[in-house]
Amino acid sequence: MGKRELNKARKRAEIVDIATRSFFEQGYAATTMSAIAEELGGSKATLWAHFSSKEELFAAVIDLQVGSFSRDIDEVLTSQTYSVPALRRLCMRFLECLMRDNAVRLFTLILSEGERFPEIREMFSSRGPERVRKCIVKFYATQFNETEAERLMQMTVSAVSGYRSDVQLRPKRPTKAEQEDFVDCLVELIASRVNLIDES
Repeated sequence: MGKRELNKARKRAEIVDIATRSFFEQGYAATTMSAIAEELGGSKATLWAHFSSKEELFAAVIDLQVGSFSRDIDEVLTSQTYSVPALRRLCMRFLECLMRDNAVRLFTLILSEGERFPEIREMFSSRGPERVRKCIVKFYATQFNETEAERLMQMTVSAVSGYRSDVQLRPKRPTKAEQEDFVDCLVELIASRVNLIDES
């Protein structure tokens, strides 16, 4: 990468960083391109040269957050076939990723403003959860047919996402041991279903 391209990439990353803070702290509606340009310290032309709209900038924020999330999920699934230990590693990593501060803040933002701005909910769904679901289906499909892999994915995602939503309403976050206990119970339930599939 040449010096010009490197500087352009750095400036783009700086813009996305500023936008991420703004979206998380002020919300989607209250964040403006003008305010981001002002914090950036350059002209509006600099911002517009990288992003043609607030929607495009928000997509970049989602891609940054989801990219990190997806890499962490992929890390535990790469070359993995279904097994109970592999399933436990997946569920633990999935929960850890969902409990991260930025993941919670992005999820909260989508929930709070997704009704007013359905485009951001659709953007988030296609760029985030859909990608993760496909990875988990692929993991289950190493052992089960497509229909059952889809069912097991839905069970896994609903349980872990539901747990994350539940603990957000509690006065304090669960300990690591409590999170592991939840994952162990979930894995036991899934393994029980898998045993029923094998017996039928």
